[in-house]
Amino acid sequence: MSGKELSREAFEKQFKEVNASMGYEEAQLNEKEKDLLYRRLSGEISDQEYNEAMMEAGKK
Repeated sequence: MSGKELSREAFEKQFKEVNASMGYEEAQLNEKEKDLLYRRLSGEISDQEYNEAMMEAGKK
């Protein structure tokens, strides 16, 4: 990640707020999707890997 590293703790705090808001539109992320998002934001996986994994998760 460029600049500041994203800690898991900071991610969890922000994710909780965002996912609650997404719940109003029935668009919450499940645990697998949440983990994929963290891995993408922390630089562990690329945009392409994230998109492919999310598409695969959506098929199930």
